[in-house]
Amino acid sequence: MPLSRREFLVRAAAFCGGTLVGRAAAPADFLRAAAGFFAARQSRDGAWRSDVCAAFRGGDALTPVVLWALSTAKTDAAARGLRWLEELTDSAVRRGAVVYPLFTAGYAAQVFAASGDTRRAGVWAEVVESLRIRAELGWPAAGAACGAWGDSPRPPRLPPDVSPPPDMLAPNISATVLALQALRATGRATKHALPFIESCQNFSAGAPGAFDDGGFFFTPGDPVRNKAGIAGRESVVRYRSYGSATCDGVLAMRACGLSDGHPRLRAALGWLRTHADGIAHSGAWPGERHAARDSLRYYHAQGLAAVDLDAQRSGLAQGLRSAQAADGSWTGLAPGSGEDEPLLATAFAARALSSCERAG
Repeated sequence: MPLSRREFLVRAAAFCGGTLVGRAAAPADFLRAAAGFFAARQSRDGAWRSDVCAAFRGGDALTPVVLWALSTAKTDAAARGLRWLEELTDSAVRRGAVVYPLFTAGYAAQVFAASGDTRRAGVWAEVVESLRIRAELGWPAAGAACGAWGDSPRPPRLPPDVSPPPDMLAPNISATVLALQALRATGRATKHALPFIESCQNFSAGAPGAFDDGGFFFTPGDPVRNKAGIAGRESVVRYRSYGSATCDGVLAMRACGLSDGHPRLRAALGWLRTHADGIAHSGAWPGERHAARDSLRYYHAQGLAAVDLDAQRSGLAQGLRSAQAADGSWTGLAPGSGEDEPLLATAFAARALSSCERAG
């Protein structure tokens, strides 16, 4: 039985940053080093596979995200990886052989859209669309979940009289923003997810309450997957805002067509300007949640870089360079979200650093 995304990630960028001893490295050196790391870790057939996490050994999960990180790199490794992904698109996807379809499809659609291959981008966009939560799959038509995405590896049919939905079916902001970015890259409609996105924000259109700081959390009603934990209680349990979820919220609202002048986006961007601090995963994290905070360090970094706040760019880039290992890789500080696999951590870190360099 396929794992949930949480189980998948639980089991489951760029050059010699602070370890470049004896000479000053130019910004491009760090990205060239990350490309060198990727080339050294590439399988003979062009895919990227983990030798750390069993869940990443098939190639279908890691190859698209590495190519997404290498989107501006014209290297032999990137070309070989793209050929492998083309073959996967033309064969295995039609047989249903992709184990983690939203993760694969979300990044693959963006990779092919960026390369100008609209046909293959469309194949993966159709996979993304098939995984959207919708009323014909048994979900309440007026519920906020409709139009969003969770971690189900197949169309998320909600069994009758099941409440709350199982984790794998329930929507979350991370899955939703990945799906929206894929659809936006392929020119497809994205606005149907807005009700769910809004349900993940600590925001009030009227007088803000004690917990309405403008930031985001992962999903309503789940104290485990909301990694920063419970903030307090009003009429319902409220959750702490934290950095990676808030970056996802900003990017999801932008993907739905909201401008930065929209009150919700202004509030979320204000939260990030107040709380973001370089490479650190921002938010008010209680001590028992520090491992969860650290497990998403580089996912947070790529989100913050994509949000593109001028005041944060320099500190984020400096932190990323300092954390890079001598072989060009980055590795997460804690297990739990897949970043103990250097290929995944390096993909996120390299993408973040590349975004900082382009904007700077």
